[in-house]
Amino acid sequence: MRFFGLCLLASIFHFPLKAQLSNFQYLGEDYYADELYLGLSIRHVNLEFPNAIPPEKHRMSAWTGDFLLYRTNLEAGGMRYLFRNKILGEIFYGFGEDFTDIARAEGSTFSHFLIGAHDFNWNLWVRDRWALAMGFNLTDLALGSTFIVKDSLGYEHLFTPAPHGWYLGAGPSLMADYLISDFFLLELQADYTFHFKNLVPLTYGEKAPGIAMPHQYFLSAHLLTSWGLYTGVEASFLNDRSAYNGDAQKLEWQFGFRLML
Repeated sequence: MRFFGLCLLASIFHFPLKAQLSNFQYLGEDYYADELYLGLSIRHVNLEFPNAIPPEKHRMSAWTGDFLLYRTNLEAGGMRYLFRNKILGEIFYGFGEDFTDIARAEGSTFSHFLIGAHDFNWNLWVRDRWALAMGFNLTDLALGSTFIVKDSLGYEHLFTPAPHGWYLGAGPSLMADYLISDFFLLELQADYTFHFKNLVPLTYGEKAPGIAMPHQYFLSAHLLTSWGLYTGVEASFLNDRSAYNGDAQKLEWQFGFRLML
């Protein structure tokens, strides 16, 4: 990460400012030629539910993998498409865990599920060194927290409050590119998702049909190089609008390579 930070500073102060966004070369090819890229990366994930008690039972800090699919486009009004699904890397992380006790246990999860996150954005402004695109996202959510609670007789049992299960949502999306130099491109993204359907609730979870649906938002900043390597930081936030206030936050650092498909 420090290496890329130094490269970024060097590019700002030492490289000539005559590059054009439309001419950005990726492994010798035009990056924005309506190409489809597969990004493969290693990532470090920090997941927290800050209001959970005890909080240490509802955290994850791990190295795992990640991927994205991205179709570029720089034409005026042209559409860009981006796909992510965070749960795939987290499943692979789970393969290294102890599965001797497969019973329901205390803990929390906040990720995608079968659909993932699909972003459709159309270019609104394209200038020499920067571009802005806006559109919408279609995103699913896998969510659930289980706590150990005591009843009136002092016996402990597991309790999973709503919201929980598999949700579907949609909302606005924003993408922006800024060309730092011939060799470095900064890509920014922001999504906000209003979940409107609990597709599959957890069978053991609290029954609360009238509960407010959760919202989530996502922020991303990737530094892409003309040599195929990229690094970035991504942050996902869950806004639990129920009385339990089970907000969550996920921070990820990535380093990877994009393949032109």
